[in-house]
Amino acid sequence: MQKPAQNNLETQNNPEAEGETNIKRFPRELIFLCVFLLMIVALAAGYSYWMMAHAPMNSNKNLHILDRSEWQGEPPSAKPEHLKLPISNVIISHTATEGCETEEICIYRMQTIQGFHMKSLGWLDIGYNFLVGGDGQIYVGRGWHHQGQHVRGYNAVSISIAFIGTFVNVEPPVRQVEAAKRLMTEGVRLHKLHPDYHIFAHRQLSPTESPGQKLFELIKHWPRWTQDVTELRLLGNATLKFVTRAYWLAQPPGRALPPLQLPVESVRFMSTESPACSTQAECVFRVRLLQTFHIESSGYTDINYNFVIAGDTNIYEGRGWDQSCESEQDHNATTNELVVGFVGATASNKQLALELIQQGIKWGHISKNYTLTDNAE
Repeated sequence: MQKPAQNNLETQNNPEAEGETNIKRFPRELIFLCVFLLMIVALAAGYSYWMMAHAPMNSNKNLHILDRSEWQGEPPSAKPEHLKLPISNVIISHTATEGCETEEICIYRMQTIQGFHMKSLGWLDIGYNFLVGGDGQIYVGRGWHHQGQHVRGYNAVSISIAFIGTFVNVEPPVRQVEAAKRLMTEGVRLHKLHPDYHIFAHRQLSPTESPGQKLFELIKHWPRWTQDVTELRLLGNATLKFVTRAYWLAQPPGRALPPLQLPVESVRFMSTESPACSTQAECVFRVRLLQTFHIESSGYTDINYNFVIAGDTNIYEGRGWDQSCESEQDHNATTNELVVGFVGATASNKQLALELIQQGIKWGHISKNYTLTDNAE
């Protein structure tokens, strides 16, 4: 019974023994603490990684993107070509359909557009890379990585963003416009769009009303909208925009037109003396009036120009490359020259006419040693 008391007394009289005991305990407790902290850090890192892996593709909380599975898109009928990223050009279109203001209706529009593109036009998938609904959401078409079928000649060098709806006489809702802008910002963040990308309207590259006059007027105020399409045309290897007779609803000629003797040695520029036009709808109207005037008032067999260049920068097919025009003095006689009429003979339209001549030389319609008479001053 005396030993415990003696041991306590020895411990009290020997503080070094107590210190040794604490020293032996301390490393073990420190190890447990370090292991616990490492487990906490590992759990936090793992959770952060999981959150990053499962986070939405866009960092912009106000940008809502519905992928193909969410709008129940059909798979493409063939594997589309890949785009070379980042892309430097964005082409804005409208779908020329009814609009949509709710997700349910927008999904229905997406399915209808895809069905039309695949079944009626024979395309392998919906033609656009992205579509923007009136509900302010983005609907994935072909996405960032695959070429679209939106503008012939430019699919490999551009991303298409189509506004669901028709915007000839009405502007799109603000939330639809803002969603498109956020999508482009997101494209830069994801390195899908080049930081110095350019925006073009569909009508600048093809004979169409798309994206509609009202939307086009908005686009022209966007900082990245580009008026000069020369560089993109060269990049897309498509320098001229032709509007065929069928497209501008030309009347058939009154009789068979005599052919030109190719290659022609002479080209003449002429003013149509028509009021200027700036939109395709207006220019089509002007060209149709010209044909009617030439046939009914002037007695010509057809519109008396091989081509007409209008203020919308389109080249309207008149008699084309192969048929000759009639002499102004004698309508029974023809001239073996290519006649180009201008609805507004601006410097840019004259440049288009010179490009047309170079195209004619390349195709064998015009002699390399041609002479040019400019009566469109």
